[in-house]
Amino acid sequence: MSAVFLGGGGVGHTSAALQIRTGGKDVLASGSVITADNRNLEFRLANVHLVMSFVGDGTDQKMEAAAVGPTLTLTLTNFNNPLGSGTITPIEIGAFGGRKLWLGFVVAAFNPSSTKVVDYTFLLGDAT
Repeated sequence: MSAVFLGGGGVGHTSAALQIRTGGKDVLASGSVITADNRNLEFRLANVHLVMSFVGDGTDQKMEAAAVGPTLTLTLTNFNNPLGSGTITPIEIGAFGGRKLWLGFVVAAFNPSSTKVVDYTFLLGDAT
């Protein structure tokens, strides 16, 4: 669950955790990353290891998924649009804390050899 603390410690101020839901799912984490190169971006969330592998080969854009043990690799071919390319709706990628784990993302890049800007949201759905 994403948490943002509002307010402060002064007299008359309170703190409250902000919980975000969308489409019946709880937002676990959301953010933006600028990659250090144009190859891979890795996320580790407890027992889940997600690798986004960026490939540019001049063919059509596509996404392929392969799981080996606890690692899920998303091969993102030709995700080089400066306006962004990504999932239309969140995709189920596993389980976390007894609930289905979903991912939505958008990748933007100026060209195949540039770094990537990745906006991501991890969501928790129904119990597994």
